[in-house]
Amino acid sequence: MDGLVDTALVAAVVSAAVTALGWFASHWSERRLEDRRRLEKIIDVQWALLAEIESNLQRYAEIDLDSHLASMLRRMARARGFTPFVPRYATEIVFEAFISDIHILPTETIRDVVSYYKQEYKLRELVEDLRSDKVQGLERDRKALLYSDYVWQIKSVLSEGERAIQALAGQLGPEAANYHFNSRDGDPIPVSGT
Repeated sequence: MDGLVDTALVAAVVSAAVTALGWFASHWSERRLEDRRRLEKIIDVQWALLAEIESNLQRYAEIDLDSHLASMLRRMARARGFTPFVPRYATEIVFEAFISDIHILPTETIRDVVSYYKQEYKLRELVEDLRSDKVQGLERDRKALLYSDYVWQIKSVLSEGERAIQALAGQLGPEAANYHFNSRDGDPIPVSGT
C-alpha cells in the first residue's frame, strides 16, 4: 500500500510540475508574441509620423522664407489695404489617429514629436487668425507684424520638424535616416534665417 501511495504522490508531483511548466511556457510564448506585436506597432507609428512630418515640412521646401517675407512686406507697404492670402492647413491625420498610442514611443521621441505638433497647431491657429475679417481692417504696420510672425512660426515648425524627424529616424535606424518620402533627390529642407 505504501508503494501505491508513493507512486500516486510522485504522479501528482510530476503532473503538477508538468502543468506548471506548461503554464510558464504558454505565458512566456504569449508574452513574446505581445512584445513582438508591441514593437511592430511602435515601428509602424514611428514610420507613419515620420511620413506625415516630412510631408508637412515639404510644403515649404521650395520657399525662401526670408525673400518671401521681404516681398510681402514691400507689397503691404506699397498697396494700401493689401492683405496677403494665407492658405489653410490640412489636419494632422496620422498624429491625431495615434495620439492615444503616443505613450508607446520612446520618451525622447515623444518629446520631439509633441513639440513639433504643438508648433504646427500654433501655426494653424495663427493662420485662422490671419484669415479672419479682423485682419482685413488692421493698419499696414500691424498686418506686417502679423505676417512676420507667421513666417517666424513657419521657421519654428521647420526647426521642430527637423528635430522630430531626427528623433524618429534615430529610433528607426539607418534606413529611415536616408529615406525621404516626398523628395526625389532627398535634399534637406532649407530653413532660412535660423
